[in-house]
Amino acid sequence: MIIELSDDYLPEVILHRDKQIKEIRQVFKNFKKFEMGTNLAILGVTGSGKTTIIKKVVEDENNAKYISCSETQTPFKTIKEIFNLNVKTNEELLKATIKKLKEEPKIIVLDEIDKVKNLSQLANDLNTIYRKTMVPIIILSLRRNIIEQMPIDVRKTLFFERINLPSYNAVELKDILKDRLGLIERELPGFDDGTINFISAIASKQGSARVLMNLTLKCLQKNNFTQKFIEKVYQEMMKEDWVDFVNDINQTEKEFLKILLEKCDYENEVVSETLQKSMKEYLSSARISQLINTFERYSAITSRHENLGRAGGRRRLVKFESKEIYQELNKMMGFN
Repeated sequence: MIIELSDDYLPEVILHRDKQIKEIRQVFKNFKKFEMGTNLAILGVTGSGKTTIIKKVVEDENNAKYISCSETQTPFKTIKEIFNLNVKTNEELLKATIKKLKEEPKIIVLDEIDKVKNLSQLANDLNTIYRKTMVPIIILSLRRNIIEQMPIDVRKTLFFERINLPSYNAVELKDILKDRLGLIERELPGFDDGTINFISAIASKQGSARVLMNLTLKCLQKNNFTQKFIEKVYQEMMKEDWVDFVNDINQTEKEFLKILLEKCDYENEVVSETLQKSMKEYLSSARISQLINTFERYSAITSRHENLGRAGGRRRLVKFESKEIYQELNKMMGFN
């Protein structure tokens, strides 16, 4: 295994994220000085560097508790993971955690918070902890609307400052790949400039450093650096991602996806009002717009606004991002 290409590898220098890292470090510095600081929501697509940059700062500053919510998954286990306290009830857990944080103040970092099954409960627990301790809370999520999914009282109290990580472009991904390959202490004859450029271009479709590294690893494992092979591996990876996508979305989002698959495809658009009328459970136009935004952020669909003139107003038209995505989601939902 070439560790420099793995998800767990933490590079000394993280490229193209200087601004975001500086903002995060400032919270840690303020906490060391004043024992309080801004709450942060670090948001971005898979492979945009969220986990890498927060782990780097946590390692350097050494005054935080990092928790992977994909491992804990429930509010109780997530809060318990902060200090691994031996308690049985949620009330005891909150009381003991607050007491411990007052004795040993630490920034709480919750990676992949969207993986917690009862987000509202966790948000309320974090709210309670913050009110009693004022320790900064940093959450990471690929869902840019994660804050809006929390109870209004929590949003007002925690008042998260957003740090949005943009997707990497092909040039940035090329820089990252060349940097990682340069750290490997062995000869890699298959990686000429043409191969590096092509892998970076393919990975830029998702804007993901994770896709970049996985493609590179597959090429090394199979000793195959042809464009045909790289494209094949990319398509297989995308199929796996859509399986995860369908498994992770909630019931309302699944219902919305079903309506989308029924009413439009990758060529024929559907008006957002039609989607609203087709939902079994009534949803407001604002909620429909939010769902469209969510699916668009996942790169499943694309939308545009059409101006119908002064009398007609504006309408929003939606269709799937590509034929491949449309067909894959049809299979995932059992329509094909």
